[in-house]
Amino acid sequence: MKRLAARLAVLGAAAACVVGTTAGTASASFKLTGAGSTLIQPMLANVWIPDFQNANSGDTVSYGGGGSTAGINAITGNTVNFGASDAPLTSAQASACSKCVQIPWALSATGPVFNISGVSNLNLSGPVLAEIYMGTITNWSDPKIKALNKGVTLPNAPIAVFWRSDGSGDTFVWESFLADTSSAYKSFLSSKGAVASTTSVYGVGTGEKSNSGVAAAVASTPDSIGYVSTFYARDANLHGAAVENASGKFIHPYPESMTDAADQVPASQLSSSSYNSEPVIANDVATLGYTPPKVKKGHKATKPTAKQLEIENLYPLSTFTDVLVRADTSDVPDLQTFIKFCLSSAEQAKGNGQSFAPLPAAVVKFDLAQVNAL
Repeated sequence: MKRLAARLAVLGAAAACVVGTTAGTASASFKLTGAGSTLIQPMLANVWIPDFQNANSGDTVSYGGGGSTAGINAITGNTVNFGASDAPLTSAQASACSKCVQIPWALSATGPVFNISGVSNLNLSGPVLAEIYMGTITNWSDPKIKALNKGVTLPNAPIAVFWRSDGSGDTFVWESFLADTSSAYKSFLSSKGAVASTTSVYGVGTGEKSNSGVAAAVASTPDSIGYVSTFYARDANLHGAAVENASGKFIHPYPESMTDAADQVPASQLSSSSYNSEPVIANDVATLGYTPPKVKKGHKATKPTAKQLEIENLYPLSTFTDVLVRADTSDVPDLQTFIKFCLSSAEQAKGNGQSFAPLPAAVVKFDLAQVNAL
């Protein structure tokens, strides 16, 4: 916990780093402020802003978290120069900020973390997670959990459930996954008059503010479960469960598995008229077009295609994080300078240490077109 506290101090909302401008159309000096997603916060605080500072001088960029909803509200209210969100703008939010543009600038993931004494490896599926968060599975010894974890000794203990109490893109990714993989959870949302969103709608558990708040709660509570972005799971020394994907494999959120997920994004989504920051892959076999390699009697298994291999190994809660900017601000040249720096291959390649994967080339191409069109 000391290590976590030290890291959180670095990531605090007041954190600000001096950065500079590169050659181009940006003003001689500038100061940019941002707020929103706590998922992207480690990448900004630990990599992009310090690197920009080291490469330049004279300008300032600061970023405070607060959650995706806070970032959307801040850019809509024009109180920051940029926001960040892991969830798309709703139609109402897009209308309220008619000049806001969403640009995917990072690739990471959200996932389940747990604290069970003596257990370090755990498999969980979307339907089982949905039942835990609806409150219909309440004990770690439940047969449905045991069926996914042969040979693992699970306690006869109530499950302590934690979720995000603030408006969170992680919640949007989490609820989208549960609704995509569990018809029961989709119906549960509907019964609450809700859809997958940044607002938590669960049948059980305790809400905690921010990724760090959920991580700290799980770390200090025996027999608990929560969901956080991958950086915070690692930083709090929490065990993350492997999650069943569309091919039936249980996968951890390694950068390679995030990349495999992002590679399934259809080209049609990467257009200014259709882009939104939905979780980067669908979670059902039909949408992904997955066909298990067939084995004829008396023959060896057919070698999987490259696409089949990607689908077999993708992590199903992978997500883009968007930078949100206004096209009607005088700060556009300065924003272009900073965002292009973050999108550079050198900066994208440094994400592994923060539990991020580099954006696919097709996404970067789309991003640069969006940035240049501001």
